[in-house]
Amino acid sequence: MKGIGGYLKKSYLHLIYPTKCLHCHVLLPPETLVVCEACASLLELIDPDERCRVCFNPLSSQEWRCQTCLQYPSAFDRMGAAFDYAGPAASLVKRLKYGQQPYLAKGMAAFLVAQWDRLRWPLPDVLVPVPISWTHWLERGYNQSALLAEEMGKLLERPVWHVLKRRSGDYSQAALTLEQRQLLGHQRFTLKKKYDLQDKTVFMIDDVMTTGSTLQRCAEVLSVGGPKALYAMTFCRTLLKD
Repeated sequence: MKGIGGYLKKSYLHLIYPTKCLHCHVLLPPETLVVCEACASLLELIDPDERCRVCFNPLSSQEWRCQTCLQYPSAFDRMGAAFDYAGPAASLVKRLKYGQQPYLAKGMAAFLVAQWDRLRWPLPDVLVPVPISWTHWLERGYNQSALLAEEMGKLLERPVWHVLKRRSGDYSQAALTLEQRQLLGHQRFTLKKKYDLQDKTVFMIDDVMTTGSTLQRCAEVLSVGGPKALYAMTFCRTLLKD
């Protein structure tokens, strides 16, 4: 009877506070996760063979690097993402970033690890999240990239170092053009001296990569610490024209 009572209680609460799919908003039955079965089926990892090995943008030729990376060399050895910024994956990012749902980071990090395994990248020595400004932290109460890094670190059994500090008062790049993003200077980030990155394989972790300008600025600063290799992994990748 106790088990039945618990189920009835959950069902009753579900009637009062119905759970909806985070993407399509269809009502979910009790015990269902955050997205419906139809939306969950759309969460297919990006095929690495179809992407530039450096920036992970779609390739338009048989070359392993896109024209952008040929013209503008990356500070990273490799960059990657679990999903394109569309559909249920984009909804998960928005909910994590703006919807006050930090618990989503645990499941999202599992996708990051799955994509890392497909990419056959080396095991990192340390994970470094992209920092947010103090004002953005006050607005959200957490750094979504740090949450992803912490959960991914647990799965890989690797430490997370908050090596970078972001300039206070830094603004959002959501409305900036590609050219404006590329003009952003590395002075927006500083390297904390108490961490030793010498000869370490470092993974940068972020929620979304658009032009990659933020990650590149972070990589330029991290390079001062003398890491052995720099990789970047994001949950989503916004598609850009080659």
